[in-house]
Amino acid sequence: MNALALSNPIANVARASAFGAYATETRFELTRMVRNPNVAIPVLVLPMALYTLFALIIAGEAINKDPDTGIFLFSAFSLMAVTMPALFGIGVTLALERDMGLLRLKRAQPAPPAAWVVAKIVSGLVLALLAYLPIVTLALATGKLSLGFGQVAALSGALMIGTLPFTALGLMIGSLFGGSAAPAWANLVYLPGCYLSGMFFPLPKSMYWQAPIWPQFHVEQFVMHAAGIAKFQYEPMTMAIATMLGYTVLFAGVTIWRLTRKG
Repeated sequence: MNALALSNPIANVARASAFGAYATETRFELTRMVRNPNVAIPVLVLPMALYTLFALIIAGEAINKDPDTGIFLFSAFSLMAVTMPALFGIGVTLALERDMGLLRLKRAQPAPPAAWVVAKIVSGLVLALLAYLPIVTLALATGKLSLGFGQVAALSGALMIGTLPFTALGLMIGSLFGGSAAPAWANLVYLPGCYLSGMFFPLPKSMYWQAPIWPQFHVEQFVMHAAGIAKFQYEPMTMAIATMLGYTVLFAGVTIWRLTRKG
């Protein structure tokens, strides 16, 4: 009994130390990403600027006549806002850390091995939220989003969940390529998916066959189902969830394999 009583404080201290390590790593990672203009400016400013240009200025009258157009554009640029931090912020920084040997240094430190992974995932989610909030605020304030509060909340939650495949994709790119090549590979993978998935504009029927190849398509379908927007639902929700999970497992598996072999 006495031994058990003595072990509890030790276990509590160990848990507190582990939590402190995760919290410290996350705080440093988020601070570094926010202070890096090469990450913060494109990731946080670009989606908001593009949504303002296309949804409010160019397509403003079209949205007033057809509210579905506003929903379509809002979901497209919101998806862009939440996935860019996960892909570019996490992937590029991981590649740079590998080039500088920081992963070897982290492995030599008395910290939980998964602390840096958790820190990157949490930082990506925080940046995704920071990039998304101005868009949803502007859309609601200008009346360009004809959805109820419950639909907006469900859509927002689905978007945050949809960052996971892109977080895994970013980690994979960062593990496979160096710091100078990672941004180019991220763009090569990300930008075609934005257009060929039908994210920004409806695709002609001749291109329907290739849309499910891209993660953006399945995340957008998951978002549409979560918000109950039937007009833009093109696959069952179970299929969207299964594909998102499959991509996440695939990308994470490649990342673990690569870092285990090469570091």
